[in-house]
Amino acid sequence: MRTLEEILAIPEIERKIYYLKKGRKTEQPNAHALYNDWNPNKHEIVIDEEKYPKIKITTQPEKRITDPTTGKEYVEPAVRKEVDPNRIALPIEQDIVNIQTAFTVGTEPVLDCQPDESEESLLSTLKQVFKKNKLKYQNKKVVRAWLAEQEVAEYWYVVKDDGFWAKLKRKISGIFGKSKPEYRLKSAIWSPFRGDKLYPFFNDQGDLVALSREYKKKDLNDVEITCFMTITKDMVYQWELTSSWSDKGSFAHGFKKMPVIYMYRPEAYCEKIKSLRVRLEKLLSNYADCIDYHFFPILMLFGNVENFSGEFKNRVVELTGQGANAQYLTWSQVPDTVKFEVETLLSQIYGLTNTPRISFDSLKGTGNAVSGVTFDYVFMSTHLNVENLNETVGEFMQRRVNFLVSALGSVNSTLEEASETIDVDVQMQPYKLEDIKDKIDTAIMAKDGEIWSQQRAITFVGNVDAVLDEIEAIKEEQAEKQKNDIEKQKQLSSLKSSSSKSEE
Repeated sequence: MRTLEEILAIPEIERKIYYLKKGRKTEQPNAHALYNDWNPNKHEIVIDEEKYPKIKITTQPEKRITDPTTGKEYVEPAVRKEVDPNRIALPIEQDIVNIQTAFTVGTEPVLDCQPDESEESLLSTLKQVFKKNKLKYQNKKVVRAWLAEQEVAEYWYVVKDDGFWAKLKRKISGIFGKSKPEYRLKSAIWSPFRGDKLYPFFNDQGDLVALSREYKKKDLNDVEITCFMTITKDMVYQWELTSSWSDKGSFAHGFKKMPVIYMYRPEAYCEKIKSLRVRLEKLLSNYADCIDYHFFPILMLFGNVENFSGEFKNRVVELTGQGANAQYLTWSQVPDTVKFEVETLLSQIYGLTNTPRISFDSLKGTGNAVSGVTFDYVFMSTHLNVENLNETVGEFMQRRVNFLVSALGSVNSTLEEASETIDVDVQMQPYKLEDIKDKIDTAIMAKDGEIWSQQRAITFVGNVDAVLDEIEAIKEEQAEKQKNDIEKQKQLSSLKSSSSKSEE
């Protein structure tokens, strides 16, 4: 296999791109098929008229008519029409993926770091990058794309500073020297549903050494252009295809690490329940057709109709002859069987994906709201599944933090030394209902039992951003309280002394 350096040295652009694509070792996701599963309006129950054809209805049966003039008999053909059947599509993939995404990154991952004095500015800057780029919400977009589209990439680049460093300097003095940094960090998400074809390039050791992205755009004349870009640890290469491939220039991105974080899974998360979802949609659609055409009972009359009597609401039909009878045609067993299969399919769909059915109907019988340990027991299978997902998601989040730490050192020279020594560990936090009282009680017991420090206890409760500032505020309050207590003791002692002298 050719190395990345050998491929980039090939003079012909088309041949170079061919090998960059061929370097992909995993199967490329079928974006069209995945989107059809994701979007309920693209499900086969809606668009496949061959598999689910229109219903043919006879509005007027065939008639044999005798011409009174000639006495000849002729047949008047039946009148028929075609109507669309019920096409009930369910957004089950969206529901499952959204729930799994919320449980995985609905609670923002914790940055576990014990910085020394020289590294505190870098940690504060890192947190500000998270806030400025709204990574709390971007995490959900990334995980949702990974579960539904099989792969996703996060690309980091620099843009002109728009006040990021100036605002940060107000909080952290000495964040930069005499000259303010010119750029700040920004990111973009690439995934199949966004029109991107990704081509990761791994070396023989399994390390990602380059990632290519192919996408399309239109110029002002509405001419479609195919773009291809490749990012390596040092450079960004760009080419465009109109009538032929042309070089659009390359540039050094300026980072010490490759500014792309990539995540892949071999199949979409809901692939294993697709057949069950198809069956459920077919079942509900057919049942809806049955209701439309058989809901109103059919009256069957046996015998000869002799007479009608009564008003419209209490009309009586008089039947004569052997076996004369009248009864309604009903289908009492069908609803129960359909209900049983629907519930079985839904149970299998959500059970196989370890996804709780969170709805008003599902939870209204649970009584008091679950919280704390009870919540963990109820959603244990989901939390265990999140732990499995975090084998990949957690690694993605850690690689992102490692890159950002290094990138901040590249963008701001004042932080460069700290970026080489700081150690930031990402701790994933599966979503759970927070019981703040339980957390406070646990923190107090651990601190009083000398198992945790005060800083660790405050961090565990997790309701403050600046832990060290909070500790200082607590110390100041304790010192103030101690001072007030001493003053009170002095006043009491003074009163006692005065009282004793007056008695003498």
